[in-house]
Amino acid sequence: MADPPIQLGSRSSLVGGSRALRRVLDLCVRVAPTRATVLITGETGTGKELIARYVHGLSPRRDQPLVACNCAACPETLLESELFGHVRGAFTGATNPRAGLFERAHAGTLLLDEVGDIPPPAQAKLLRVIQERRFSRLGATFSQEADVRIIASTHRDLLKEARRGQFREDLFYRLNVFPIHVPPLRERREDIAALARHLLEATARRNRCRQSGFTDEALALLIAYHWPGNVRQLQSEVERALLLTQGEPISERFLSLEVRRGYVPPEAGESATSLAYAQRLMLARALFENGWNYGKAARQLGVSVHVLRQMAARLCVRRTEQSV
Repeated sequence: MADPPIQLGSRSSLVGGSRALRRVLDLCVRVAPTRATVLITGETGTGKELIARYVHGLSPRRDQPLVACNCAACPETLLESELFGHVRGAFTGATNPRAGLFERAHAGTLLLDEVGDIPPPAQAKLLRVIQERRFSRLGATFSQEADVRIIASTHRDLLKEARRGQFREDLFYRLNVFPIHVPPLRERREDIAALARHLLEATARRNRCRQSGFTDEALALLIAYHWPGNVRQLQSEVERALLLTQGEPISERFLSLEVRRGYVPPEAGESATSLAYAQRLMLARALFENGWNYGKAARQLGVSVHVLRQMAARLCVRRTEQSV
């Protein structure tokens, strides 16, 4: 019997029953009760912040704050002040003392989002804080205890960045105590239908719209698409389609051109929910996107050209110039 789908609360996008998602959540459960530093990696839009919040919510610090710092969005000149705070007169414009994120996250969790974008000077100071568990406000003459559980996230390959000299290797190993990799949506396609339905319900509530679900053909198209923007892109696609339907079921004609490219309708007597149709749709769109170049399409799908040709013949996938 298949495992039931996972849904972590009405506002979470961590929905599905795939083995890939279950492995991630199992790692979260294992590390949450500890003080270990966690490094969450994955492509943009995969839900790294949701995973961080899930770890915090399972931890003994759940009743204390989770404070997030978007390292990519904070200017280099302000990042150290943002993290560690400053005293009055520490620099031009510092007219009042200010607590930093380490201080505000005391006894809780500090999420360093996109930690790979931290500039070298701040990397050195962050390493010292992690090692010594103490920090100082900019301009201060004394240090404070850093009773903070650190969770870092990044879309970058920090080990490669370290080997190129663009990220401190010693900081990488301090952060990479317990790595959790969040797989892209295309590697857990079995979650897409449940996730799309969940996002549709949440979007309808937020926009106060009536919704009637998806047609089987629309769901098949969503499952076949490769989602380079991952869950964030799927959420935008669902919201756009909902606003176009005005209460009708979402069919393929309400989906964006990008998602519909290479669409082939089910053959006579073929169910849009069948595995064969899903495979045929996936092959057709991969071949269409790559100009019917079997070598490129095979690389995109992660199979050999020989296997791709065999599957195309078995599933009767024929060349077409049709774009939608």
